[in-house]
Amino acid sequence: MNEQQLLERLALYLKAETAILEGNQSYSAGGVSYGRADLAQVRTEISRIRQELAVIQNAGRYGCQSVVFGGRR
Repeated sequence: MNEQQLLERLALYLKAETAILEGNQSYSAGGVSYGRADLAQVRTEISRIRQELAVIQNAGRYGCQSVVFGGRR
């Protein structure tokens, strides 16, 4: 998936999470229905999408740096 598709999907999952938290027993997004019991699954997917977006937005780089203590490289 590209960045735009992931952002659209994230928006749908965030909307589903809000609907579930507001007490709606179920919510449909993209032809898939989610119920109160699925809140954990919705949150897992939100986390996964955010991780995938972070990789795309950082061009595949993770936030790592080299550190040298007490010496030269």
